[in-house]
Amino acid sequence: MRKISFSFLILLFVLVGCNQQPDFDISTIKGKAEDYFRQLDEIETTAASFDGNKDIKFRLMVEGTPTEEQATVLFKEILDSFKKYSKHQEIWEYYNGYFDIKNYDDGVIYDASKVIDEELKVISK
Repeated sequence: MRKISFSFLILLFVLVGCNQQPDFDISTIKGKAEDYFRQLDEIETTAASFDGNKDIKFRLMVEGTPTEEQATVLFKEILDSFKKYSKHQEIWEYYNGYFDIKNYDDGVIYDASKVIDEELKVISK
């Protein structure tokens, strides 16, 4: 009986250890991503938030109206910047990303989402 209990405990520790989410410092990562985007000529400013659980929101404020292709490139750059600053290629396996591009004249002009286990979806407003 003792041998079975000990084996069960070892199995339990292995399963829990394999299923844990890596410890990401989302505040630092989103801060570095914001700094990066603010240096780009086409970006006026950024805003980002994290709900403390799984949802990351990231806004790019632009002047003018980028094409859908340009918007998609910017959204992919957001995904890549989080991978770069987290130093983990799998960060989007643990978090949902909700992004938008907004301009001063029209408000939100593009939305995008990267939900766990799904591809990036871009929607023109």
